Amino acid sequence: MILTSVTVKGFRAISQERTVDFSSGLNIIRGDDNEAGKSSLRMAITMALYQDPTTSRDDVLALTSWGRADPWEVSIEFQAESKSYRLRKSLKDKACELVCISECSDPPITKNSAIKSKVAELTGCPSEIFFNSTACIGQDQVITIIPVDLTRSQNLKTKGDITRRLQSTLSGSILCGSKEVNVPFIISRLNEKTNRKDAKGPYMHLQMIDTRLKSLQTEKSNLEIQVVTLMEKRKELDRLKEKVKQMSRDLPPKQELFEKNKSISELEKDIERIKSQYTNFSRARDLRSTLDNLDRDLNRFSAFIQAEQKIVQIKSAQTELKDMEKHLSDLHKDMIILEAQRPSNWLLISGLGLIAAGLVGLIESAYFGALVALGLLFLAYWLASYSACRKNERSITDKIMELDEQALAKGQAQKNLLDSLGFEEYSQCLRQYEEYLSKRDDRQQISDQIKGIIGEKSWAQYRQENAELDVQMSSKLKELEQLKSFKYEPLELQKLELEVIDLKGRLESLEKEKGALEKFLEYTGTDTDNLANIEDELIFLEQERSYWERKNRVFILAREVIEDAHRNTLSKASVALRNELSKYISIITGGRYTEVEIDENDLSIRTRSPENNEMVDVQELSRATKDQFYICARFALVKLITEGKKPPLLLDDPFVNFHPTRLQKMMIMLKELAKENQILLFTLNDAYDDFGNVILLNSPP
Repeated sequence: MILTSVTVKGFRAISQERTVDFSSGLNIIRGDDNEAGKSSLRMAITMALYQDPTTSRDDVLALTSWGRADPWEVSIEFQAESKSYRLRKSLKDKACELVCISECSDPPITKNSAIKSKVAELTGCPSEIFFNSTACIGQDQVITIIPVDLTRSQNLKTKGDITRRLQSTLSGSILCGSKEVNVPFIISRLNEKTNRKDAKGPYMHLQMIDTRLKSLQTEKSNLEIQVVTLMEKRKELDRLKEKVKQMSRDLPPKQELFEKNKSISELEKDIERIKSQYTNFSRARDLRSTLDNLDRDLNRFSAFIQAEQKIVQIKSAQTELKDMEKHLSDLHKDMIILEAQRPSNWLLISGLGLIAAGLVGLIESAYFGALVALGLLFLAYWLASYSACRKNERSITDKIMELDEQALAKGQAQKNLLDSLGFEEYSQCLRQYEEYLSKRDDRQQISDQIKGIIGEKSWAQYRQENAELDVQMSSKLKELEQLKSFKYEPLELQKLELEVIDLKGRLESLEKEKGALEKFLEYTGTDTDNLANIEDELIFLEQERSYWERKNRVFILAREVIEDAHRNTLSKASVALRNELSKYISIITGGRYTEVEIDENDLSIRTRSPENNEMVDVQELSRATKDQFYICARFALVKLITEGKKPPLLLDDPFVNFHPTRLQKMMIMLKELAKENQILLFTLNDAYDDFGNVILLNSPP
């Protein structure tokens, strides 16, 4: 099979549609970085060959390029058996198609199951897991043959397919009719049928029979015990019936007497409750009367309703008037003090006298001018003092006049407020307002007390509810009088109650015991009839058990024979794989490793160590050497088990750990292998460019 081209759209790193053409032989698909899409291209080819496009698996849908609304589409063209084909898989359309595009009359195939069979026929790889275990080597699957993330069933089937193909290579196909036989799978199924309860087979039937036998034997034993004790139980039942009958006669009179005393107690409680209720009603009624009287009294104070703001203003005006009166009194006192501080008239008289004497004396002598000057000084001092006093007196007089005007205005405002409330004097208004507040508080207190008694009900509702208290009291007293003759004292009543409880408990216990015996006897009679049927079924089950034991031994014998034959054949198959692997690894390692062993069960690899000449597990060698062994094992498997179909080898940069010398030898060997199998080597390394057809993948913009 030769891939000629692949077209990918919306797959992982390949968001936009991209077509890549291949040649036969060795193709080097090289990307310039990790985002170029080389691994995406390799996975897309695998998906085109094996993926069901109708799948809803999250891991498959997640392969769609990030940010794309439509799922991925892949188309490949290839040549096989002298014909050219185009295979298209579209998750977007949930469709697939395999078309022969060369000159041939083959009809298109559109069913995925038919396409899968055709791909298996053309590639020699029956499944994606088989393909990934042989012809496709991902970078993360280099050091294994069978992928490690498989389920137990997938792992077992893949091993079976590989070993069957190896056996077929040696001795022809193992057939059963016209189909190949997966011997490991058959051995596993035979082992399950002889050892596991959940597998349909002899072991399952034996377990079911044993369970049923134990159940029947237990049931038979229980029935036999019931039969032995049947007569004793019937005698016990007769005795219990007699006791129940006697207690049924004794209990009703005592029960009736006790119930009457309970009724007396309840009636007494009801009477006390009615008395208490009546007391509350009487108290509420008195309070209601007081409340009505207060409401009538409060009618006298209607002027104060909604007048709180006016009262505040009247009080405020009164306070301001008192403050003004005090201020006026202080100003009058200041005026008296100023009048007392006026300058004395003797200064004026003395000054004028000195001035007159000085002027007369000046006629006779110039020295009398000093008297004039001194007189002027006295006169000036008196004038200055007098002017200051007069100025202060005028200021105080102005303030007194201003305060008088303010007091007059404030008094008028207060009078207007008092007039609006119907009062002439402030003291009268204030006295009646305080009386109003007192009565209003009394009313609120009484209203709260009434509400505490009647709750949220209206007075009419409460009065209606209590209207028939007298009738109820009379009725209860009459009923109590009728029962009075049956009344017990507390100690006697307690004794009667305990006696009734004891009788009821004993009667209930006897009834349960009687019912249990009756039910037991009822079912025991029926089960006794079935005892013979159980014994017959036990005989039949023993016969069935013998049959399935013989069949189980046959299955075990068949498994052992097939295992032995399979082991012998598989041993020969592992020799073939060992020889092919030895040839490849010897070339790559320059003869350092030549002797190889293959484990027949898990296909693990051992080789002879040159250091100590002992066989060691390849997993103990260096990473590069492990890679080389398992890559060679894959090449050997492809050659041995693909039934000559020669599928293309897809290698996703598996040589990153190789030493340059061994890498050179590996590339030379790849060129030889590419003469028979087309090889697609996906890489970032340009060191391979000289060995094949180079296809450059550029990163998307």
